[in-house]
Amino acid sequence: MRLAFRTIALFNIATSLWLSVMFLILRHTGFALNAAITLAIAAFCGFAFYASRPNAFSQHWMRATAMSGSLILGAAGGWAIYQDLQPNADFEGFVLIIGAAWIVQAATALVTFSGRSRPFTMKA
Repeated sequence: MRLAFRTIALFNIATSLWLSVMFLILRHTGFALNAAITLAIAAFCGFAFYASRPNAFSQHWMRATAMSGSLILGAAGGWAIYQDLQPNADFEGFVLIIGAAWIVQAATALVTFSGRSRPFTMKA
């Protein structure tokens, strides 16, 4: 599960950086705040990726912060999907993909940081 978490965290870093660049290029209303928020999300996902590194000592506060932040990110993903699917909303397909990725990061963070994640081993 750690590999799944680390993979989705890297995907979320890439999508957040892409969003911040698009905000800066398109310059819609509130673009500076939106770019700053997406850069903060990318930085957090990088922190969570670092906190989940295998075979290395990770501080308890790092794991707790990565898990709680990922849960908040997952809730934000659910809210973004809900808002995007409203009848009066301007539908954007990328919001569904990124929101789902945030939810997947939250789900995999629960398993990865709860202490129940075990490395996969082959049995002979």
